[in-house]
Amino acid sequence: MNVARNLSAAAVGIAAMSLIAAGFASVANAANKPGDKCTKAGITVHVGNIDIRCTKKGSALIWVKLASGGGSNSGSGSSLGITSNASIPKVIQNWGLAVDTYDAGSGKAGVMQIKGVTPPTFGNADDDAMYRHILGIYGLEVKGTKEPQMAFLAPLGTPVISMVDGTVCDLPRLYSNDYSVRVAPTGTPCTSGMAPILFEHEHLNSPQVKVGDKVKAGQQIGTVSDYNPHWKAKGLGMIETGVFYSKNDNSGKPWHACLAKYLTPAKKASMLAVLTSIEKAWIAERGDPTLYDLAAQNPVGCLTTDDITDSNTGAR
Repeated sequence: MNVARNLSAAAVGIAAMSLIAAGFASVANAANKPGDKCTKAGITVHVGNIDIRCTKKGSALIWVKLASGGGSNSGSGSSLGITSNASIPKVIQNWGLAVDTYDAGSGKAGVMQIKGVTPPTFGNADDDAMYRHILGIYGLEVKGTKEPQMAFLAPLGTPVISMVDGTVCDLPRLYSNDYSVRVAPTGTPCTSGMAPILFEHEHLNSPQVKVGDKVKAGQQIGTVSDYNPHWKAKGLGMIETGVFYSKNDNSGKPWHACLAKYLTPAKKASMLAVLTSIEKAWIAERGDPTLYDLAAQNPVGCLTTDDITDSNTGAR
């Protein structure tokens, strides 16, 4: 999800909603490759089908390719990958925030504020369209790209919570100067920041965990990111959530799957009902029935059940 794309000036800084991965100019560019010099240790960026991290080697800072198998959105590899998304366990217990069904009295859906929220506007349809949604859904296509993660907007300072029980396997600092907490679910091995399956909590501030920590679903791991200046000006931050997996097909591609397919069975119905409630509340708040097509989502939260690579190309 760390792939940045060049859009209009108004889109600079966008990381979520209608075009979740768009805009924010990456630290890396086409010239960056492993071995090149870099300027800020710990920054991780995605270039092509690989991830590189700015690492101190001796007295120099250089870009280093991350090994395959899940470290910071790395590509697929034969040693750690799984055969298909059928091997991803159904263990998600929450959406990464303490969201709930919409309450008209408070105007909130758990921690999410719905009533009174107005998206940024820029005076042209293309830019305005990228900020239409308060909930970004998997597979949404804008300007030819498909979103491989979900995204939620919530008031600045809102706690981000772990979706699953497991181990913090990777915690890269991103180009956007915030963090991604990537949790290997219980029973999935994590070695040197690599795992075949990782549940992602991307773009968060003030991480409260470190690599190797055991976490429980619902445990606070950070706060929503304020890196999008346009939403920040509205008092809102964001978090992107997703499930990464590495195929053992030597393709070198990082894959994402529809998050809503991997909910723990005991909570599946209530969690999907929460998403439905949020979408309907936002449609009503904005008076715009085109914001979400619930009939096209199966399950709710996903416009496709195809897997999506970080190049935003869907494939089964």
